[in-house]
Amino acid sequence: MATPSKSKGFPMPQPMSRADIASRLDITDPFLMIDTFETLEPGRRARATKELHSNAWFFACHLPALQVMPATLQLEGMLQTLVLLIYAAGDHGAHRAYVTNVKSQLSATATPGQTITFDAELSAFRRGIATGTVTTTANGVHLSRGEFRYASPHLMAAPVPPPSRTS
Repeated sequence: MATPSKSKGFPMPQPMSRADIASRLDITDPFLMIDTFETLEPGRRARATKELHSNAWFFACHLPALQVMPATLQLEGMLQTLVLLIYAAGDHGAHRAYVTNVKSQLSATATPGQTITFDAELSAFRRGIATGTVTTTANGVHLSRGEFRYASPHLMAAPVPPPSRTS
């Protein structure tokens, strides 16, 4: 049975099912790139997974003779994992966060039969700007690493000046 996340942000069941993830991200198949999500340390770390089945749509149309997952879809899984961590860490409600910067390093290919693990770490989240990293592995082999920055416009209110003093 899933238990609620104990973060100050959006309450999320732990671990999250594929249906929970799709609902919170407002992303459906075939573009949902993670199957499970769990907060490991509220507001700081999370992990997601993706089972790569040989009948996945992208294997049939991206280098079909080699059957490799497109790197852009690996990045999408990284982004989906980090944004769920951001949503769990802050008061997002129905609002969205938008990616503003991506820096990635791709080291190996992902193929059918593998399970990709996305390990996300939120390094900063201040005034609506979140930065974090996601590292991916498949069956113990390092696949990729990404550094990302997200903006949450609804959390970017200008600071309130202190009240003026009257003498």
